[in-house]
Amino acid sequence: MVLRNPYGEFVAGFSRLLAAGADLVPAPEPPRLPQVRAGAPRVLLFSPHPDDECLTGALPLRLRRERGMNVINVAVTLGSNPARCAARRREVSDACAWLGFGLLTAATDGLKRINPATRGNEPSYWQTAVATIAAILAEQQPTILFVPHRDDRHPTHVGTHQLVFDALAQLAGVAPAWIVETEYWAPLLTPNLMVGSSVDDVADLVAALACHRGEVARNAYHLALPAGMIDA
Repeated sequence: MVLRNPYGEFVAGFSRLLAAGADLVPAPEPPRLPQVRAGAPRVLLFSPHPDDECLTGALPLRLRRERGMNVINVAVTLGSNPARCAARRREVSDACAWLGFGLLTAATDGLKRINPATRGNEPSYWQTAVATIAAILAEQQPTILFVPHRDDRHPTHVGTHQLVFDALAQLAGVAPAWIVETEYWAPLLTPNLMVGSSVDDVADLVAALACHRGEVARNAYHLALPAGMIDA
């Protein structure tokens, strides 16, 4: 007698979902969302790349929906490929519209070379970038700030952490009530917060991530986001 693995159908279900998901595309129009009330507390989400606002946006999305906070995604870079900068700006704009996030870009085409090597070897350029971020912080006066943790492995994620904290060090009058460190490429070693997400929230994060069409065309990583969130 052959005994079937009782988890066979369970695993096959994941395979079927991934195959079906490959045929899905974002709706042509984002959902209609209530306007942020005037004077709502501001939340700044510093994203090293376009798409990080979706990959690390679970708690910001809840703050937007459940607390009515004004969540603003700061696109620190627009990627490393100059030929893709304009397209990536459109993509991140579409993703933020889906989630109800505001959008600021740190520079017209995003900041460049935001990594520890630039911080060490190009101090003049680095200080210009720090001043750019400091100006955003001073203008926005965030209540909550999201930034990658210092050991998030990818050079641009680590560089974004250093950039934001260098800017904060220059601003005696800007002290967010909360600083939340995000993770993507490497886990936090001593995390002290676990955030739950509803099915609707995760579905919207996936839909927003799918707006980064040029990126997911190369790698359908939006389909793996629910599994990644379970793991994280």
